Amino acid sequence: MKKKYLIGFFAACLLGMGMLPAQTVVSDTLKFVFKLHGQTRRYQVVFCEQGDRLQMNWGIERNMHWQSGSYTMTPKALESGSQLCFLQPEDGNHLQLSDAETIYVVSQKALKQLKETGSMDFNHTTYDRVEDASEKNAGRLLLHVVDRYEGGEMWIWDNPSLPIIWRMANNPLEVNWQVEVMKK
Repeated sequence: MKKKYLIGFFAACLLGMGMLPAQTVVSDTLKFVFKLHGQTRRYQVVFCEQGDRLQMNWGIERNMHWQSGSYTMTPKALESGSQLCFLQPEDGNHLQLSDAETIYVVSQKALKQLKETGSMDFNHTTYDRVEDASEKNAGRLLLHVVDRYEGGEMWIWDNPSLPIIWRMANNPLEVNWQVEVMKK
């Protein structure tokens, strides 16, 4: 009997957070590994559709406590957003981003511009594509770009519906990360 109540309680909690009816956009849980000032943080991330919006649910175990939250992007942001949100995740925060902001992805418009012209304007920065060895992850190419003026680098997952920034290096803000697909 306790088992039924526990399962029901867990399902009700997930429904209340809007996590059960969502369709997962990326089939695997991703691990975003951040390195900043000698610290390493490993966030588990799942991108899910929530109606017409895209929600990025994150979680991390810190100090023997599970912390989690989410960022929600509008369809307009995913389609043509021009700014990358760098707000640090805070436990329990569920943030709705503006139409101009994306989180850990470039807009579909920026990806299209990059593929058509070899450069893109995103986050008030011009990036040029670097032709290097074809690197793949999760079955898709990673497009390597470099900030024309400050040298920041990104590797963008070549997925027109969800162009995730798979890796960031030499970021002038010193916020660098790499995505790993978690093993099941």
